[in-house]
Amino acid sequence: MATLNQDEVSALMDAIKDGRVDSQPEAPTRSSVVPYDLTSHDRIIRGQMPTLDAINEQVSSMLATGLAGRTRLNLKVTSAPATLMKFADFNSLIAPPTTVAVLSLGHSHGLALVVLEPGLGEALLSAALGDRKARAVDVPSDQRRELTSVERLVLKRLLQILTDAMTRAWAGVLPFSPEVVRIEADPRLAVIAPPNEAAIVSSFDITGAINGRLQVTIPFAAVEPAKKLLSDPPRVHSGGDVRFTDALCNQLDQVKVELCAQLGRTVVPLSRLLALEVGDVLTLDTEEGQPIPIFVEGRQKFVGMPRANGGSHAVVLQQGLAPEHITH
Repeated sequence: MATLNQDEVSALMDAIKDGRVDSQPEAPTRSSVVPYDLTSHDRIIRGQMPTLDAINEQVSSMLATGLAGRTRLNLKVTSAPATLMKFADFNSLIAPPTTVAVLSLGHSHGLALVVLEPGLGEALLSAALGDRKARAVDVPSDQRRELTSVERLVLKRLLQILTDAMTRAWAGVLPFSPEVVRIEADPRLAVIAPPNEAAIVSSFDITGAINGRLQVTIPFAAVEPAKKLLSDPPRVHSGGDVRFTDALCNQLDQVKVELCAQLGRTVVPLSRLLALEVGDVLTLDTEEGQPIPIFVEGRQKFVGMPRANGGSHAVVLQQGLAPEHITH
């Protein structure tokens, strides 16, 4: 580093006096501190969940068939890719007159929500009650419409189509058994989890004679045991032919096996064996009243007691042998 001469020092001092040079040392810069919530669930799921999307496709297919059969209308249901968000964000998106149904997912699986956008619930009720035009009841956006007891019962029956479809579609992943617990006209009364809890939102678009969107919201904690399976590509199940299995079982039932009871054993020299004559007695190693082994195809499987039954020799089975005692 070169030193300053007298002229340079004087010029620097004049610049400091005039304020052209800041005499205060510059504070070292530090990177800004970003707060991080360790309880946040924003990073639980990364990427897509193809198995979950495949499940939703099955649900949409069965839901379309069930609703069309119940309402006698031409309806089509398509599913959208599932999304992950906090319940606080999801609850802010729903407001009266949205209809919300609270579902029980079964023993130890918690609760879930089914959200019907404004007008969809009314249209489904009109169709189920015989209105072939399936007109939706106009409800002000800032006012909720209370359902009658009959309407709640009919809507619960319609939602049972969805719960039955979910039960069948989720059977290979989680043993869900959804059931409608209650129906709320005010979404604020359908709170099932804390605001910071993560939720998986599955959307189903209904088109045709009735247009609307239905959303199923499941807490992430309910599907977390199967998180890896949901993120993996769906497996192609190759179902076996039941007729072949039944035929094979029938053929196996007809196979004949040799069953032999061993009364006893003895060892004799070859010279005595050659000298045996009619009437000679061989002493066996089995005592009278002692159980004897029973062999199936040369392998010992049971024990029994010799008996006489109707003038014939017989063996009464006493017990099966434990696996470690079976001769292989």
